Amino acid sequence: MATTRVISIANQKGGVGKSTVTMLLATALAKQKKKKVLILDTDSQASVSSWLDSERNLYDGEPLVEVESYQPRKVMDFLKRFGNDYDVIFIDIPRMTDNSKDSATVMLLYMCDSVLIPVIGSQLDVLSTNNFASLVKEAAEEKKNLDFDYRYFGFINRDNQRKDNEQARKVLVNKVGLPMLDASLKDLKLFTTPSLYESILDTAEGRRRFEPFFNEVLKKLKIK
Repeated sequence: MATTRVISIANQKGGVGKSTVTMLLATALAKQKKKKVLILDTDSQASVSSWLDSERNLYDGEPLVEVESYQPRKVMDFLKRFGNDYDVIFIDIPRMTDNSKDSATVMLLYMCDSVLIPVIGSQLDVLSTNNFASLVKEAAEEKKNLDFDYRYFGFINRDNQRKDNEQARKVLVNKVGLPMLDASLKDLKLFTTPSLYESILDTAEGRRRFEPFFNEVLKKLKIK
């Protein structure tokens, strides 16, 4: 699985847009970059799988990306058997209720080579992200000790230009030590209604709003 990228958009706190951003990035990579992309839905709520089911009656043909539901403890076996069949695999990680390094959910972080952490500018989100960033940093350190390149960045999601967002960014960089993407995603309906059959970059409005974020993700995660 040397050339397959395994990425997660994850955070310990729920409701920060993990699954939505996963779908936006996955479909853009599939359509605009011609990547073969899979989303592994490991969340018990099955948000991505349910979204696909809801869209099947609206579209003809096949979705831009494949979606498979898997229990966290079975993901490693899947990656070993089928990982080489894809260019990019997104693992949609559920909310973490157990921070133990041995928990099946936390172990998913160690199966990735890149993690993007969405943050909403509130004190509660920053506090939760502080705890989650510690888990990601530990995974990154262990992977790097084994000569694996491991990249992680935070980004502001649902940015509505409040002072809270800028304050959150400063705290995350200076106190949490979390590198942050320059680009953010605005609090727009455009970013809350993804499709697995279409790319957000297919429209002029989608390109204007999402392309800066998409291009920075490609650059920072070294996706060609």
